[in-house]
Amino acid sequence: MVNKAELEQKLKKLAGLSPEAQAKAVKTLFTSEELKFLQQQAMHSKQPGKCIFCAIAKGEIRAKIVYDDAHFSAFLDINPANPGHILVIPKQHYEVLPQIPDELLGAYMKLLKILAAAVFEATQAQGVNIIQNNGAVAGQAVPHVHIHIIPRFENDGIKLNWDAKKVTDKQLENIQSRIVAAAQKLAADKAPKKEVDELKKSKTKIEKIKLKKRKP
Repeated sequence: MVNKAELEQKLKKLAGLSPEAQAKAVKTLFTSEELKFLQQQAMHSKQPGKCIFCAIAKGEIRAKIVYDDAHFSAFLDINPANPGHILVIPKQHYEVLPQIPDELLGAYMKLLKILAAAVFEATQAQGVNIIQNNGAVAGQAVPHVHIHIIPRFENDGIKLNWDAKKVTDKQLENIQSRIVAAAQKLAADKAPKKEVDELKKSKTKIEKIKLKKRKP
């Protein structure tokens, strides 16, 4: 049986880590029984009424709001990577980015541009990271689409790098063709009929792209 008090302490510890550290810590911090319990909780939290970000969007949970309109809300992360770290969410409940309607996604991107500029100015940051995770395995802690805007400063200690994997040109070409095919199918499914022919023509252009061998 899961000890909820111990689990809560572990979750608090996890929340204080960077997204990269969280992804690694999940594998060692929790028991298999605790992970199963959390997965069950996550399934329930997918319902809009039980989602913490939905509750913030509705004003049911207090947050340090920096932007709010009919479709989006942005607020300070309570466990920031740096002061000024904000989360930007759609108020409608979507678990992962591909679920967001195109018309809403366009407005989302425009808002990110404004808020990234605001974070730059307000914090006098030397740079910003804009990060969006999809799925628990990718480091998504809350199953409601959210985008991090993190102000960055020289020697701030935040690490977002990863160990590069070795791949051959053949492997690159294989995954390239699979992604091109999947993208064109998805685009064609959404496009008006008059645009489908143009999408098919673009396939020929994309397939002609030659991959240059990477330098070590």
